[in-house]
Amino acid sequence: MNPEQVVAGKLMSPSALCQVILRLCEILELENDLLDQNKPESFSESLSEKTRLVAIYNQQMTLIKQDPGKYRDFPKPDVEKLKQASEAFYEILDNHFRKLSTVKTVTEGIVKSVADEVAKKKAPPATYTASAGVASPRANTKIQPANAAIAINQVV
Repeated sequence: MNPEQVVAGKLMSPSALCQVILRLCEILELENDLLDQNKPESFSESLSEKTRLVAIYNQQMTLIKQDPGKYRDFPKPDVEKLKQASEAFYEILDNHFRKLSTVKTVTEGIVKSVADEVAKKKAPPATYTASAGVASPRANTKIQPANAAIAINQVV
């Protein structure tokens, strides 16, 4: 059975599911290489195929979990090949997750640094208190009530 011929709710043979998993492995390895080359924008080239294959994979895993006994009827070598492909898939997936997490962390750090720098540039200038200390930025931004009167030469 070809992955394109998947019927909703029908269990694929181990060899057909193995083809889906191996193709997903190829796509993830390509994406890992693109991350290493700093070209994540190229992910979009295989996005639709990856989305389709992931949907097939998820559907098949759900069907297998619902009735694991159905795989007992298939030849043992095919099932073993599927297990090996699944193990390789999880290793590649783990590597892919770590790379994406690293990229996400670095990106968030850069965005936070830029935001902090912009906030620092827009902050009011530092002023001094009566005791020659630097006033906190909050002290500089005390808002005067709109109807407050200002008295000149008045002793308080």
